Amino acid sequence: MFWLRATIAAICCFTCLLARNIPSYDYFDDTFYSELRNLLDDREVWKGGARVGYPKEDRGWVPGIKLGQVAGVSVDPLGQPVVFHRGPRVWDYQSFNTTHHYQGGDPLDEDVVVVLDPETGEVVRSWGRGRFLLPHGITVDDRGNTWLTDVALHQVFKFAADGGEPLLTLGEARVPGSDDHHFCKPTSVAVAASGEFYVADGYCNARIIRFDADGSVRNQFGHQGESEGSSPPALYVPHGLALDEARDALCVADRENRRVLCLRAGLRHQQDFGEPVMTLQEPSRGRVFDVDAVNGVLVGVAGSEEEGAATGFTADLDTGDLLNTWAPAMGFHDPHSIAISKDATAVYVAEIGPNRLWRFVMDTPAGF
Repeated sequence: MFWLRATIAAICCFTCLLARNIPSYDYFDDTFYSELRNLLDDREVWKGGARVGYPKEDRGWVPGIKLGQVAGVSVDPLGQPVVFHRGPRVWDYQSFNTTHHYQGGDPLDEDVVVVLDPETGEVVRSWGRGRFLLPHGITVDDRGNTWLTDVALHQVFKFAADGGEPLLTLGEARVPGSDDHHFCKPTSVAVAASGEFYVADGYCNARIIRFDADGSVRNQFGHQGESEGSSPPALYVPHGLALDEARDALCVADRENRRVLCLRAGLRHQQDFGEPVMTLQEPSRGRVFDVDAVNGVLVGVAGSEEEGAATGFTADLDTGDLLNTWAPAMGFHDPHSIAISKDATAVYVAEIGPNRLWRFVMDTPAGF
């Protein structure tokens, strides 16, 4: 181990100096001693890779509300899970026609955005009644704003933490399209600290669009297709997004290509936007539905009962290594969304069929 080699090297140096009767302060100052002590005390520094524990199911945790199809989950700055569910509505083969126009009814007459207590699972507050048709993605940014996508409205919304009227609305209600002013079943949003944001315009257009904070289109990449060698990259239902600003990495759950594709977010250098960083292919041999990231750690959910198995997975964004796979004791059925708390102590997984929300807690980091 590196820390052991460093210790041996330091001892050898001191031994050499003593043997030669040379005062150590001629070679080492107080800063050196302090830094050496800190390095030896913090052995985790030398282990490399991401520091994260293994997610363990919190078996006693149950949401204090009956949920419909739980399409999305995020975690707010207070560590509270926030879910976006569909109430009594189900997305099936009759929901859209061949031109992607929604064939269902009126907006859902119940609160579909629900904030839960992270310890008890009880409802803290809820909102969204009478506004949404078919909820999909949810992201709560560092300022507490809630970003939502609705695949039937073909729109993206930004709300303050308590709901109310949207602070920003993108797309034309119920009108699918592929230009700068329309979406077609958008799936997910990732938001930078600067206010810039990215939208996975997922099921039809298979593109990632980058916006300025005011909602102006900056640029985009991706097109529909399978993953073999194309530039810009071919995407096949970009279903979830995760942004790690420290690494300037935007990771895409490229669902039907069964991979996580990480690219430069372009936050440091505009011209780098879209450059490949890493690809995690088939982390669980199934379709990848969603990803989230914090401090170089990527978590995701992939697979389904129909595909033979469904799991959560953890990967290292610096190395691209798959660190572990995990699931609750009874297994996943159809995991659809995942979120990790900012302090990396809790992971939440939303499922569609059966409709439920899981909570996992991290054990003590070990082994990497």
